[in-house]
Order: sequence, then C-alpha cells, then structure tokens
Amino acid sequence: MILDAQALNYAYPGGIKALDGLDLAVARGRRLAVLGPNGAGKSTLLLHLNGSLKPSGGRVLLDGAEAAYSRAALADWRKRVGLVMQEPDDQLFAATVAEDVSFGPLNLGLDETETRQRVAEALDALGIGDLADRATHMLSFGQKKRVAIAGALAMRPEVLLLDEPVAGLDHQGARRLLDALATLSEAGTTLVFTTHDVDLAWAFADEVALFNRGRVTRHGTAAEVLADRAALAEAGLEPPLLLELGFKTREEALAARR
Repeated sequence: MILDAQALNYAYPGGIKALDGLDLAVARGRRLAVLGPNGAGKSTLLLHLNGSLKPSGGRVLLDGAEAAYSRAALADWRKRVGLVMQEPDDQLFAATVAEDVSFGPLNLGLDETETRQRVAEALDALGIGDLADRATHMLSFGQKKRVAIAGALAMRPEVLLLDEPVAGLDHQGARRLLDALATLSEAGTTLVFTTHDVDLAWAFADEVALFNRGRVTRHGTAAEVLADRAALAEAGLEPPLLLELGFKTREEALAARR
C-alpha cells in the first residue's frame, strides 16, 4: 500500500465531524474512486492524504511508515503525493501557464533547465503544450483544470489526488481530462479521485471506496462494490446506468422463463 489511513478522526470548528474513524488503504498503481454524496467528507479525506490537514485521531502511513508533520516531512510528503482540488482558481496564481506549472519544481530547488523540462513534460502529458505562454486568467475552466493537474504532475508524484476532477466540465472536456489521467495511470501514477458520479467510477476506476458520514462503508473492485445495491443505497447512491440496465435485462429474462 502506498497510502494507508487508519482510524482517522477530524472535526471542523463548531464540532462538525468530517471523518469518523475512517480506514482506507490505497494500493500502488491503482485507480481508486472515493464515491459518496456531496458533503460526506471526501475532500477532507484528500486533505489528510497529502498532509494538508492533521487528524485529531488516527494516522496516515506513507509507504508503510507513519507520516510526520514537520516542515521537512511535509515537503517530502507533498513531493510524493500531489493534490488537485475541485476549483482550479484556488491553485493557479502565476501570470502565465508555464510560470504556474514551474512553481513546484523551482520550490524543490531544481535548476532552470530541469524545471523547463518538467514543465514541458507535464504540459504535454495534459495536451496543453500550446498554452505555455497563455495568461492564466484567459483560460477556460477546463483548461484551468488541466493546468492545475500539470502543476501537480511537474512534481512527479507517485500518487495524484483529485477532488471531483470532471466537475464543471462538458463531455468533451471531461473526456480529454480522463484520457490524460489514463495515460498517467498507465505510466505508473496511482490515482485517487473523489466523485459522486457512479457512472464515472464504473467507467474509470479499478477500485471503489464507498464513503458516507465520514467513514468508508465498502471497499473493493469497482465491479463488486458498484453491484452492491444495498451498500450504494446506504450511501444515497444508485447503481451505474449500464449496470442497472444489465440487472433489468437479467431480471426480465428470468421472469420470462418462469
């Protein structure tokens, strides 16, 4: 396991509980969808998995070792585990795309030549090499999403955490982004993404963790978990459309034989 959250507890000011004894193991090289309704605490989980938040109870293991929260330990953690939040404007701040994507590598102390190479590779991986000199405020929402991911990718993380990666994108924009993420996955990057879209989880994830009220209620392969109607209903979700059609076809066939 590259990441392992064990018995995490966390509450926001005012006693609002976001994580309640949560356990979640992330296998290296897999695509894991954290699936649950809005407001279930999925974003809070991602912020714990890269050290942005510290749990009030429990621990996070990184490659089998308990993660620490000193400045040096957090810097190393975030080199290995990148995070892209749902709103790209929260992460873009430089004047141009290339400047924004170069921020992370420069903070690693890399020289200009190595930084330029990483920026070019990250932009090419997301299919936005032609946007290098574009002002960030002139980008579309979908372009901003891909630039934010490129910024994380330029750090060459082992794990990429994505909060609702296709939210706000049209069909074409979502397809382009998923194609780019699939390429990263095939190159060995572990992907963990939150979503409330069961059809996205069915189409893209290797594994699914059902999330409800600050806990993982079911974790397994996408085929196993998304076929569990009871577990999905407990999380306020329904089976993916294609799977539901399969259920109905089978039920109709069985009824016809009776």
